[in-house]
Amino acid sequence: MLEELADALDDRSGQFRYFFVISTGRVQPYAADDQAALRVSGRADAVAILPLSLNEAQEMQSDFIETLLDGELADRLRASTAGPAAQGRFLQVLSAYPRARRSWLSFRQRRLEGSALDWLREHAIDLAALGLDQPARSEEEATGLRFAAELEQRLKHLRERMRAFNANGEAAAIARDQLRDTFRLDEIYHSNAIRGNRLTREQTEELLTRGECVGGLSLREHLEVVNLCKALNHAAVLADSDAPLTEHAIRELHARLFVSIDDEQAGEYRRTDARIVGRDYLPPESVLVPALLREFTEWLEESAADPVAKAAAAQAKILNIAPFLDGNGRVGRLMSNLILDANGYPPAIVHVEDRERYYDGLREADGGDMSGLLALLIDCLERALGRLEAAVRSPHNV
Repeated sequence: MLEELADALDDRSGQFRYFFVISTGRVQPYAADDQAALRVSGRADAVAILPLSLNEAQEMQSDFIETLLDGELADRLRASTAGPAAQGRFLQVLSAYPRARRSWLSFRQRRLEGSALDWLREHAIDLAALGLDQPARSEEEATGLRFAAELEQRLKHLRERMRAFNANGEAAAIARDQLRDTFRLDEIYHSNAIRGNRLTREQTEELLTRGECVGGLSLREHLEVVNLCKALNHAAVLADSDAPLTEHAIRELHARLFVSIDDEQAGEYRRTDARIVGRDYLPPESVLVPALLREFTEWLEESAADPVAKAAAAQAKILNIAPFLDGNGRVGRLMSNLILDANGYPPAIVHVEDRERYYDGLREADGGDMSGLLALLIDCLERALGRLEAAVRSPHNV
């Protein structure tokens, strides 16, 4: 019903008239010249639905623009909303940015549904009778997981810091270039160390830059470093692409992680049921994995959540599905940072020192609450952004 009411509020074509019938809790549409509309309008339990004004529609566009970190796209969209035929120009600009267009459609639908709830309240219609008395917060609804309300303010503050950093233009781009290799090395070292790899950060760097192996450590530990570097390179290509992220792409990331380590399982779903060590959680049956991963990729494309909340939820969802026999944590961290990269954020690198906090967050997410995991990722991003901001202020001290 809420979606029907949202559609009615959005229809300014004048071709239809809409009424909300209180006794049935449904929206009834009529052609503008249909005489039946006159009879319905006289009923005591029917309320005419007037569409949102043009100003309200434009305000929705302006609010969406303010969520964008891409300053160039934001400027183009602002320019498109001035003057006549603004709606057509706005959509034309977005057509060249598929990711942003999908974000706009999800953002718009959430706003329209919010307006529908406001309309029901304004007309004193009982939300409880319609099962709408306790709607989820929009961010929670978009991620499919609960999290503490105060984290929304931290997400907003982080968005504002990212916009301020990006406003530095060329200096921001130079800072990103200067720290790219450092972030990459940190990500490889810490992601592997979390799952038990014994190479130090310095040894990881020597292996990647000079090909120097470490005596006493296994071939697998060396291959985990090299393979994760290759997987991160591939994830960067996917992040730069406007193509939807597919189930095949996730399997390809896993395959790159396990080439020459376990070629038989590389990129292959688990065929047996499994229990995750250290978590009181039983993953779904193996036969359900392909469908669940397809559902996950659809969610990635459709979710209009804040990118940081989405990155945390994606990591939780991958670990929840556990599609592979091994490497689910690394795939989850790859997916999380791929989402952040695609939205202009630096990587959220969980340090090995935060391993217990990280695992606690994943266990809580198994029960539907990702507050701990999201708070950790925000901390990681604030740390990375602080380094970028420092590089802008003192580019020669990086």
